[in-house]
Amino acid sequence: MTDYLPDVATVPFPMPRPEDLPGDVPALAAAAPSALAGLAGTVADPAHRTGLAGMLAAVRTARADLGPVPSTLVVDDPGESRPNRHNDLAFGIERRHGDPLTLFVAAALNAHLGILEIAEERGTGLDESAWHDLVAGFDTLVRWPTDPTRLPAPLPVPGCPSSGEPEPLDGLRRWVRGHHVFMVLAQGGTVAVNSLTAAAEAGDEEAAATAAEVASRVMRACRAALQFAGDANPDQYRSEIRPTLMPPVAPPQMSGLRWRDHEALVAALTASGEAWSWLAERRPDALTDFRTALDATYESHKGVCGNFVGSQSPSLLATSRSHRPAVGVIEQFRRLRVGTLPAAPHPDHHT
Repeated sequence: MTDYLPDVATVPFPMPRPEDLPGDVPALAAAAPSALAGLAGTVADPAHRTGLAGMLAAVRTARADLGPVPSTLVVDDPGESRPNRHNDLAFGIERRHGDPLTLFVAAALNAHLGILEIAEERGTGLDESAWHDLVAGFDTLVRWPTDPTRLPAPLPVPGCPSSGEPEPLDGLRRWVRGHHVFMVLAQGGTVAVNSLTAAAEAGDEEAAATAAEVASRVMRACRAALQFAGDANPDQYRSEIRPTLMPPVAPPQMSGLRWRDHEALVAALTASGEAWSWLAERRPDALTDFRTALDATYESHKGVCGNFVGSQSPSLLATSRSHRPAVGVIEQFRRLRVGTLPAAPHPDHHT
């Protein structure tokens, strides 16, 4: 029922299970593949950052240099829910056993290629800020594991032209690849937030602050990824995207809220409240930045949903007993997620 996928993305799209990824800075440093420093250097080379064609070529080179990642398909996974299986099927994602961090880096490069190919050939509807955040998120995820105790310096981001005239499957291509991007970013965010929590428990302020900024960069990239996935006009949505979200094409329990990568990120955020409080006492801006990024991500999700189905329309996959607008459901989850974090500290105007 998903025969259209090879026409809009490179599938299958291999990914590790989120629970297999490193959970703290020492584990991340120990797991970094030996080739990662060279790949990160290729991606960061200033000679490749002056235009989209050069950046696309650099990411292609980095992915080719990484080569095939030895892995086996995950089957009969007791940790997988049916909704996750249905989401993975709908977007051509395969879960693989192997070296988890190498699989993650490969997925990040593959996802980055997916958006750069579209951007270089067709442009995007993202504004300059969102495009910068999206690229910066990938830059960070590929470079941070090479030395997770230090924050990678920002890199120049070539501008991206506005989208050209729509072509057949243009909207669906962005929809599918944008979801690949978001799942990779969700895994990276989980690693960053878990690393923050572990560093705070160990009393390592520098490692915690670094992980917090990585989490903020990734969350800002998540906002942009949602916008990229929804970069379609109403006609494209009705003719290309909507049919893939409804029976008989959509698997019966497909729901992005039940994707295991999203669930892992939510679990990491829920467990991180005390760590954010501890860090906020020392680095108040870190918490403020992350809360702002998280809030903006949910607002972006609401914006994409509202643009497609309106602010009062229920989800296409809602049950007959559910009449809540899809935008309202997202807002409820926004309040729940933001509510797991401590309040941002107020500046002391008396000091």
